[in-house]
Amino acid sequence: MKKKRSFFGKQFKKIMLEKDINQRELADRLGITKAMITNWISGVRNPSLDSIKKISSVLDIDYNYFIENSDYNNKKSKLDKKDFKILQLENKILKLEKENIELKNKIKVLEKEHK
Repeated sequence: MKKKRSFFGKQFKKIMLEKDINQRELADRLGITKAMITNWISGVRNPSLDSIKKISSVLDIDYNYFIENSDYNNKKSKLDKKDFKILQLENKILKLEKENIELKNKIKVLEKEHK
Protein backbone atom coordinates (compact mmCIF):
# COMPACT_ATOMS: atom_id res chain seq x y z
CA MET A 1 0.00 0.00 0.00
CA LYS A 2 1.41 3.36 -1.06
CA LYS A 3 1.92 5.88 1.74
CA LYS A 4 0.00 9.14 1.37
CA ARG A 5 2.27 12.07 0.53
CA SER A 6 2.82 14.39 3.49
CA PHE A 7 2.17 18.12 3.47
CA PHE A 8 5.93 18.58 3.24
CA GLY A 9 6.12 16.22 0.25
CA LYS A 10 3.39 18.12 -1.59
CA GLN A 11 4.97 21.49 -0.88
CA PHE A 12 8.44 20.18 -1.75
CA LYS A 13 7.33 18.84 -5.13
CA LYS A 14 5.42 22.04 -5.86
CA ILE A 15 8.37 24.36 -5.14
CA MET A 16 10.78 22.17 -7.11
CA LEU A 17 8.49 22.52 -10.14
CA GLU A 18 8.17 26.27 -9.57
CA LYS A 19 11.94 26.67 -9.25
CA ASP A 20 12.51 24.34 -12.23
CA ILE A 21 15.00 22.16 -10.34
CA ASN A 22 15.18 18.37 -10.61
CA GLN A 23 15.87 15.89 -7.83
CA ARG A 24 19.47 15.17 -8.92
CA GLU A 25 20.42 18.85 -9.07
CA LEU A 26 18.85 19.61 -5.70
CA ALA A 27 20.44 16.54 -4.11
CA ASP A 28 23.85 17.67 -5.38
CA ARG A 29 23.33 21.19 -4.05
CA LEU A 30 22.26 19.81 -0.66
CA GLY A 31 25.03 17.21 -0.51
CA ILE A 32 22.59 14.30 -0.15
CA THR A 33 21.38 11.44 -2.33
CA LYS A 34 18.62 11.64 -4.92
CA ALA A 35 16.96 8.75 -3.06
CA MET A 36 16.61 10.97 0.02
CA ILE A 37 14.82 13.62 -2.07
CA THR A 38 12.52 10.91 -3.48
CA ASN A 39 11.76 9.66 0.04
CA TRP A 40 10.90 13.16 1.22
CA ILE A 41 8.60 13.83 -1.74
CA SER A 42 6.83 10.48 -1.47
CA GLY A 43 6.36 10.74 2.30
CA VAL A 44 8.49 7.68 3.10
CA ARG A 45 10.62 9.92 5.31
CA ASN A 46 10.44 13.49 6.55
CA PRO A 47 13.45 15.78 6.83
CA SER A 48 14.68 17.29 10.08
CA LEU A 49 14.04 20.97 10.73
CA ASP A 50 17.72 21.66 9.99
CA SER A 51 17.31 19.92 6.62
CA ILE A 52 14.18 21.94 5.90
CA LYS A 53 16.08 25.14 6.66
CA LYS A 54 18.92 24.09 4.37
CA ILE A 55 16.49 23.18 1.57
CA SER A 56 14.78 26.53 2.03
CA SER A 57 18.07 28.38 1.83
CA VAL A 58 19.13 26.54 -1.34
CA LEU A 59 15.72 27.18 -2.95
CA ASP A 60 15.67 30.78 -1.68
CA ILE A 61 12.33 30.48 0.11
CA ASP A 62 10.96 30.90 3.63
CA TYR A 63 11.30 27.58 5.50
CA ASN A 64 7.81 28.05 6.93
CA TYR A 65 6.53 27.24 3.44
CA PHE A 66 7.04 23.57 4.36
CA ILE A 67 5.29 23.69 7.74
CA GLU A 68 1.56 23.00 7.44
CA ASN A 69 0.18 25.14 10.25
CA SER A 70 2.77 27.88 10.03
CA ASP A 71 1.81 31.52 9.79
CA TYR A 72 3.43 31.52 6.35
CA ASN A 73 0.88 29.05 5.01
CA ASN A 74 -1.90 30.92 6.78
CA LYS A 75 -0.72 34.07 4.94
CA LYS A 76 0.08 35.96 8.16
CA SER A 77 3.86 36.39 8.43
CA LYS A 78 7.22 35.57 6.92
CA LEU A 79 10.58 34.42 8.28
CA ASP A 80 12.56 37.36 9.60
CA LYS A 81 14.71 38.72 6.73
CA LYS A 82 17.82 38.72 8.92
CA ASP A 83 17.35 35.04 9.84
CA PHE A 84 16.72 34.16 6.22
CA LYS A 85 19.91 35.96 5.14
CA ILE A 86 21.84 34.04 7.83
CA LEU A 87 20.49 30.74 6.43
CA GLN A 88 21.56 31.77 2.93
CA LEU A 89 25.06 32.65 4.14
CA GLU A 90 25.34 29.37 6.07
CA ASN A 91 24.43 27.51 2.89
CA LYS A 92 27.09 29.40 0.95
CA ILE A 93 29.66 28.52 3.61
CA LEU A 94 28.70 24.82 3.41
CA LYS A 95 29.02 24.93 -0.37
CA LEU A 96 32.45 26.60 -0.18
CA GLU A 97 33.62 24.08 2.41
CA LYS A 98 32.55 21.23 0.13
CA GLU A 99 34.35 22.83 -2.83
CA ASN A 100 37.44 23.30 -0.65
CA ILE A 101 37.47 19.60 0.25
CA GLU A 102 37.07 18.65 -3.40
CA LEU A 103 39.97 20.92 -4.39
CA LYS A 104 42.19 19.50 -1.64
CA ASN A 105 41.42 15.99 -2.89
CA LYS A 106 42.31 16.99 -6.45
CA ILE A 107 45.58 18.49 -5.23
CA LYS A 108 46.44 15.23 -3.43
CA VAL A 109 45.78 13.24 -6.61
CA LEU A 110 47.94 15.60 -8.67
CA GLU A 111 50.74 15.46 -6.09
CA LYS A 112 50.70 11.65 -6.20
CA GLU A 113 50.82 11.68 -9.99
CA HIS A 114 53.89 13.92 -9.99
CA LYS A 115 55.91 11.89 -7.47
